[in-house]
Amino acid sequence: MTSLLRLVGGLLLVVLEAKAAATLKGVLVRNEIGGPPVAGAMVGAAEGANPSVSTQLGGFRLEFPAKKPGERVKLIVSKDGMVVVNWVQLDAVLPADPGGANVLTLILTREAEREEMARRFFRLRSLEAVEAQYKRLIEEGKIDRARLQQERDEAKAAAGRAAEDLAKVLPGQASGFYEDAMRLFVEGKVDEALQVLDEGKLRRSSQEGRERKEQAEKQLAEATRGWLLRGKLLTTRFRFAEAEKAYAAAVEAAPGDYDPCYAQAYFLASLNRHKGATEGYLRCLAIARAQAVPSRVATMLNNLGVLHRDQNRMEEARKVYEEALEIYRQLARASPDAHLPDFALTLNNLGNLYRDQNQMEKARKAYDEALRIYHRLTLAKPDTYRPYVARTFNNLGILHAAQNRMEEARKAFEAAVEIYRQLALAHPDTYLPDVASTLNNLGVLHSTQSQMEEARNAFEAALRIRRQLARANPETHLPQLAESLNNLGNLESDQNRIEEAAKDLEEGLDIRRQLARANPETYLPHVAVTLNNLGIVRSHQNRMEEARKDYEEALDIRRQLARVNPETYQPHVAESLINLGNLEVAQNRMEE
Repeated sequence: MTSLLRLVGGLLLVVLEAKAAATLKGVLVRNEIGGPPVAGAMVGAAEGANPSVSTQLGGFRLEFPAKKPGERVKLIVSKDGMVVVNWVQLDAVLPADPGGANVLTLILTREAEREEMARRFFRLRSLEAVEAQYKRLIEEGKIDRARLQQERDEAKAAAGRAAEDLAKVLPGQASGFYEDAMRLFVEGKVDEALQVLDEGKLRRSSQEGRERKEQAEKQLAEATRGWLLRGKLLTTRFRFAEAEKAYAAAVEAAPGDYDPCYAQAYFLASLNRHKGATEGYLRCLAIARAQAVPSRVATMLNNLGVLHRDQNRMEEARKVYEEALEIYRQLARASPDAHLPDFALTLNNLGNLYRDQNQMEKARKAYDEALRIYHRLTLAKPDTYRPYVARTFNNLGILHAAQNRMEEARKAFEAAVEIYRQLALAHPDTYLPDVASTLNNLGVLHSTQSQMEEARNAFEAALRIRRQLARANPETHLPQLAESLNNLGNLESDQNRIEEAAKDLEEGLDIRRQLARANPETYLPHVAVTLNNLGIVRSHQNRMEEARKDYEEALDIRRQLARVNPETYQPHVAESLINLGNLEVAQNRMEE
């Protein structure tokens, strides 16, 4: 009897050990998170799991009989003509529960598209980290809301350059601790990644690299790369002062190196620290000229142009843009695949500058040439360049409308809307805002042409999208929702649909008041605009005292703004005085 019990116990023990074998489930997608599934790829592991072929839905499942949850495994993915975008996640931890949120998503793409898709992936992860930190700080209530919104926007602005740098790193190019930090970052564990990139460890690495000549170059390069990644991660935590020190340490570790200099300057530009960014770009420009690397010279000139334009230094912007354009034109003749995208981007930037300077024909030529290039690039890489085609169509639409070429403007806006709608089917979070923005431009165009029903259709379509976006992410999309309500209210007022106009303008005013409480400098001017529009509607409704209150409040706001910035706001003060004067006449208050 005792032997039998022992045997049963032994059997039970064997069964329990079998259950302890680890399983990893995953899915392969094309190009981006949320992209179409990749079927027929071979997925295996260096640790000896039975290989799996991905299903029609991209799914795979690997069994590790000799492994336990929590252990690391190195995955191998093979599919003809394709590479893994998020390769750092091929080094995976076996989950305790292989289902649900623990399903591993691996992104595959063509080699030619790898860097662009990696840039999108890392940008998405950066923006997710920024939003998560923003929501956490909101819940903690530890910081002023307006300041926090500004910091969130600054962190998002820095995400673009960070994503470009991370996208260039390939397997085997970085140290183990750098890859560990990247992996933790893409898994959403930013604080753990920062622990890996400990400041003291990086300083020791930098110092050792200087002292040990035989390994100095390699070790300093690793330390520099670590400082840069630390700066990027700190930015997602809104720890900008620490991030600035990390970028400065990277430059100090490699003072003559272009890459850390560029990363630091771009970081400062994203925080609107124009003086430091300009100095940084000029240092990078000097390094690029000394090294005789024309593409880098052109990049720095283009970035300086952006800074000069932001500071309203238009002539300086024009000079550096035009020099950059000439360099890119020469480079593109010799190597079009490498340099046509930068050439087109600079054309777009120069077109925007010419439009600002009212040099409309020059602007149109720049946009037209950029559009031709983007169409050509789209033939080879549609996923990468269709958004640029749409953006250039939108720019052309704005330009044609300013030149009163209304039919051409309409065609350009409609082309942009169509492309953005197609893109939004696969990636709504990314492209629905662009659909709404371009529809809004189309609505303004139709309204200008007194095509009221077409304008209404465009405004209402934009409003539906913006309501949907604002429900999911109010902090980001409420300002655009208020804009749509204001535009639709004005149109309804012009159509004598007074009740509907009042309702939409009142809703828009409520939103703008809410925004202005958190950020008065940005949103008080918009409150005054809506109050002014609402005063007009209420006077049509014969609600004279309410109209008076609206006009007077708008006038008070505009006077307050004009005391600080008279050149911009004195005309708006005059507008409010005229509207209030007309109301006084209607009420027979002639002295007032």
